[in-house]
Amino acid sequence: MCKFCYEHTRKVWYLQDESFDIRSGRFLKVLPGRFREWFFNFLGYLLGNFIDESTADVNQDLENREPYTGLKNMFYNFFAKNIIGGQVASSLDHALQVLEKGEDFYLTYCSCKRGAGAGVDFRCIYVNHNARIQRKLGTKDSGRFIDKDEAREIVLEHRKDGHFNTVMWGLRPKVDSICNCDYYCGGLRVPEIRWGLIPSMNISRVVKPDLCDSDCEICMQMCHAKAIRRPIKGQAVQINENKCIGCNICITNCPYGVFEAVPRKLYYDVIIGKKVKLRE
Repeated sequence: MCKFCYEHTRKVWYLQDESFDIRSGRFLKVLPGRFREWFFNFLGYLLGNFIDESTADVNQDLENREPYTGLKNMFYNFFAKNIIGGQVASSLDHALQVLEKGEDFYLTYCSCKRGAGAGVDFRCIYVNHNARIQRKLGTKDSGRFIDKDEAREIVLEHRKDGHFNTVMWGLRPKVDSICNCDYYCGGLRVPEIRWGLIPSMNISRVVKPDLCDSDCEICMQMCHAKAIRRPIKGQAVQINENKCIGCNICITNCPYGVFEAVPRKLYYDVIIGKKVKLRE
């Protein structure tokens, strides 16, 4: 039996101490940890403009944009899996645990919202090595350093507004940042890229349909993935499990306790970089 993958350990990668140290872990493990740190710092100098340009590309002319194909599709898939990608946090508690394990924090703007032409919104939080590199970059206008208490307040405030949390990685699987996402999230807008936004290990499911109020639309309004619908007026809502990202927003905000989180049977294991079917 292996000792690190979720299938056997049930340990979520972004809650492990090793995931907060760029020098440790499995990715680029054949190279010294100091090289991994240097490589990440080198990427930091190059990625800022690239990320902004990429999210703008993703968000432009959404209704008429043709799906990515060929080399562009392959490149975005490789980039999202290996260089910088993100997995939806299973709950607010998980998001707060990520902050608790962090040491350095830097508040910056949401590239996705900016790329959509919706202005600059400072709501994404760089963690540890990604925060510290801002000092080396001499960043002036992209954000500011914050402490752990303010980071918690920002996450809690955005959660109240219906945002879900995405844990980003740099040089998989290293916690790079935690984002407060909504419908501007670029990952929701590129379904043709398989790993554009990796769902959480859980999925929401309707478990008490009899309690569902036929006049209530809170869950449908708050579901950024548009995974919840009411097929017939007067009946309980249903969840499209293929669209559900497992963010727990519906569970948190449903006043009737209609939903609960259950393990996702088919998921992407960030540690080993493979799609896995959960054993019963």
